Amino acid sequence: MIWKSLLACLLCGTSFVFAHPHVFIDATVKAVFDDAGFSAIRNHWVYDELYSSAMMSSGDTDGDGQISDSENKWFCETILAPLKEYNYFNYIQSGTAFLKVLGLSNFKATFKNNRLVLDFETKFSIPIGSDYTMLVIAIADISNYFQVTADMENADVIGPDSFDIEFFNDGLRGLTLFRAFRSDIEGLYLRFKKK
Repeated sequence: MIWKSLLACLLCGTSFVFAHPHVFIDATVKAVFDDAGFSAIRNHWVYDELYSSAMMSSGDTDGDGQISDSENKWFCETILAPLKEYNYFNYIQSGTAFLKVLGLSNFKATFKNNRLVLDFETKFSIPIGSDYTMLVIAIADISNYFQVTADMENADVIGPDSFDIEFFNDGLRGLTLFRAFRSDIEGLYLRFKKK
């Protein structure tokens, strides 16, 4: 469905630089640290009502308006599996490169107030050191087919008390790796080290 249209446009040579979004996502994030260092981004995505309705009509096979465990798997495979090659829209700059997602975990789809909600974690691995490590996190679809509005002002971080973790939200202007991103996208700037 969505990906067939996306593929058709790519094959026809249509540029997505000026594409209009077709799906809207309100996102919040939490950066997660374990004892070894930075380990995950906890994503909370709330979709627009039109997309939510379309996905529920296909995925809610028993028609009860709820997402059962068996239906949950369908939502993960249908919505997130195609985003794997796009890092699940979780772009993390470390030094001069974007980090590759190592895996996906804790996926849960729910339907609340006529909107589809996805909660999931993208796994990363950056060990803690005695000097600061700097990361910039952005949640976005650079094709603009999905318009992800990430509320970085209310982003949060969870980690061990033995870590010194500082973070703030700001624009991405001037950061080379983010030149393909819309100019209004904010990032979460994060630095961490051992206390």
